Amino acid sequence: MKILIAFCMSLLLFSCSKNDEVPDRPSDQIVILSFEATHRNIKAWDTTTITVVAEGQNLEYFWEANHGDIKGQGVTVKYAAGNCCIGLNTITCKVFNETGFAEDTIQIRVRHYLDGGQQ
Repeated sequence: MKILIAFCMSLLLFSCSKNDEVPDRPSDQIVILSFEATHRNIKAWDTTTITVVAEGQNLEYFWEANHGDIKGQGVTVKYAAGNCCIGLNTITCKVFNETGFAEDTIQIRVRHYLDGGQQ
């Protein structure tokens, strides 16, 4: 009897664990409808807001940048970069659920903070 209870408890524990890994296969059930930034040309130390709109069930979001920092999570984040990141930087958003993922990228140009150009 004790063995049966121990078996049931271990089965329950393992079946309720959350998988934090991003699926490694594209999904035809997730579609990114738009991926936009408020500004695609910023000065160092300024920020731009980036928003992704996706269609699918139980979506989660993973953001990364090749240079600079991403603050926040979910459908909207803020991106900022210092003078060490001057140039064209790529931000990627992977939208995923248990069936797979879809991803898209956007490029943000970061200029020196003394640059007088327009955003």
